Amino acid sequence: MKFKSFSAHILALLGLSEWSRVEDKNSITVEEVAKLKNYGFTEKFLTDFKASLENDFQDETEDGGQGEGNDEPKTTAFLRGLLGDTAARLTQAQEQLEALQAQQSEEDRNNTAAIAKKDAEIKKLSGIIAQLSEASENDPGKGTQHSAHMDGKGKFNLQDEKQLGGLQGEMFSLDRPYNLRAKAALMEAAGFEMIALPKASSMDYSRLKEDLGAFYRIPWQQRLQSFLMELPSIESIFPLESGYQDLATLVNIWLGEFSQAGNEESDFDKVTKGSYEFDDETLRMFNVMFAHRFKNLKALEKTWIGTLNKEGSNPIKWSFIEYILAETAKKLHNEREQRRINGIRKDPNLNEPGKALAAADGLYEFLNKKVNGHTDINNGKLVYQIKPFELGEITEANIGEKVYKGTSMIPAVLRDSGNLALYMPSHFIVLYHKYNELHYGQNQDYKANIMYVKEYPGVKIIPVPNADNHHRIFWTFEGNIKTFEDKPGEMTAFNLEQEDWSLKVWSNWRESIWAIAVGFKYTKKEDMDYTRQMIFCNEYDRPASYFVDADKDKNPSAKLHTSIVTVANTAEFAITDIEDAPVGAVISLKCGSVDKGVKIEKSGNFSLIDDDWEPGKGDVIKLMKRADGKFIEISRENASSDALQFAPDETAPSLLDGEVFVTGVNTKATAITNFTDAEAGIVYTIYGNGSENASTIANAGNFVLTEAMTLSEGKFIKLAKASDGKFYEVARG
Repeated sequence: MKFKSFSAHILALLGLSEWSRVEDKNSITVEEVAKLKNYGFTEKFLTDFKASLENDFQDETEDGGQGEGNDEPKTTAFLRGLLGDTAARLTQAQEQLEALQAQQSEEDRNNTAAIAKKDAEIKKLSGIIAQLSEASENDPGKGTQHSAHMDGKGKFNLQDEKQLGGLQGEMFSLDRPYNLRAKAALMEAAGFEMIALPKASSMDYSRLKEDLGAFYRIPWQQRLQSFLMELPSIESIFPLESGYQDLATLVNIWLGEFSQAGNEESDFDKVTKGSYEFDDETLRMFNVMFAHRFKNLKALEKTWIGTLNKEGSNPIKWSFIEYILAETAKKLHNEREQRRINGIRKDPNLNEPGKALAAADGLYEFLNKKVNGHTDINNGKLVYQIKPFELGEITEANIGEKVYKGTSMIPAVLRDSGNLALYMPSHFIVLYHKYNELHYGQNQDYKANIMYVKEYPGVKIIPVPNADNHHRIFWTFEGNIKTFEDKPGEMTAFNLEQEDWSLKVWSNWRESIWAIAVGFKYTKKEDMDYTRQMIFCNEYDRPASYFVDADKDKNPSAKLHTSIVTVANTAEFAITDIEDAPVGAVISLKCGSVDKGVKIEKSGNFSLIDDDWEPGKGDVIKLMKRADGKFIEISRENASSDALQFAPDETAPSLLDGEVFVTGVNTKATAITNFTDAEAGIVYTIYGNGSENASTIANAGNFVLTEAMTLSEGKFIKLAKASDGKFYEVARG
């Protein structure tokens, strides 16, 4: 046995910084031996330890004293580890007991119960030491450590990180939840605490049932394969913390200036300076849920995958449900990852299902509210915490300049700290590298996948995934922004309840993404000056040119963005309002489909617009909401408003000066037979104009179309010229 590994723990138990010297050798005295016996060490252990100590542990070989080529038994190594750890815990408990005893005499013996509890803990630990030191004397013999199974005495190697007790076989792998729980129970029985494991759920047992063959056995080539990709978690960028409730307080402090020139001849009270201002972030946790009802699974299995029909006539197909729930867990994970970035909380309507992105605020909505103002839940005031940099639009041509300018505007004390990071949407990373390649002739050096601002190598660049529709970049300290949850694993802790021939399944959880320190809460924007904020960003998020989809058969909502594109409805839909539209902001409403599309009548909330809006595909109307809820019209744009117009009655118009054209107002039937001055490979868009004498293109001659085209008003066709000189249809609408 390697007694040297116990020396530090035993020194600590004895309260010594170095060993006692007996006849010029390190040793332990009779009093020290007696003290260790009181702690539970056996006579034989202490005798052998003293002998090895007096020999400076020279008799301990690298193979544990068993001879060349034989490793120390794993069981002995494990017991030695347990004994050492227990000795350390006993030292700590002894120190705590002595502190309590000293405190007891000073505080009139008010800690009697605490001292009794600590004394009981010491007795328990001493008992464990006695058992372990006795057990360590049992040498299992040479070669035992190579056994792949339990020995005859039923000992396990609990130090094995891959197999339960070192037992071989797939069923004993520690990636099985039930084996992890078994290991936890065995460690607890030995008197040691284990890290808490997630509570058992129905998902844990599916692996056990498969291992034991209780459900079904299907050849691997017949098993269902999932092609649903799991998004990487942003928890690697924004760390996850658990155990938080709604309205939890995250405290931070703002310090004034303190130091000054030495002025000791002055009156002390007249030269004191400095200030402390405590502030806090009130964490908002959002309630999210999953709710589904499985119906008629028997019929579903038979029509989709009959090999899973293993439960006879039972309409509740448990094997199929387990498979579906496993896939559902992946989908819930993906939705949460998207929501953590793009989510905007919208309170649900009673008895109506809501959208995944509307379940909670994500990162960019959190930043938007800190920039544009939000109501402080503590005092009800409208406050601002982030003053944005006025950088202008970020493009491929200027992104390097914008990154440099924004970084240089951050106070140097923060910028040069070495802890500041620039977070930018992942699609901007490519643009930034292209900018550097173009301007500096080479890309920046890479180091372990870490990127830096070129002009400020102390500022790391971190890509934000799933942010393709955002143009906001922001700087803050790494670790300042975190993801939060209430209880680990709640999202996939599915509740199941059978009701007649159907099965209800649901789960409820809380989630959030928040910053510990954002900035001082100002009630006036003009008071902000960048000195008291910990997050910095540019002035806008989504560009106006990006449109979000409206809901089908509903009034559009500006909750997610002020540029909205309509979709095909079940019937033509008359828009009567734009929900969540902020007063004074310009709303761009674009017609995305004329198949059962939309219209706006000049009445109600839209009584102030110029005329009814009956759009063609691609048409845009820009509106602004007044304080009284009515909308005023800013402008209208047709999809072909920027197009070049052909001359009337033109049968072979030129495409020399552009890529988007509109036919002329013809005075007679006009058939286009060719286009001149066209370049191969360019996609040209031709819009129709008028209904009488509309230009036509036949599916013949110089044109290869899906069918003949009549370019009446609201219609368009996209064409590309091929190397054979003919025009091929790309799309139409």
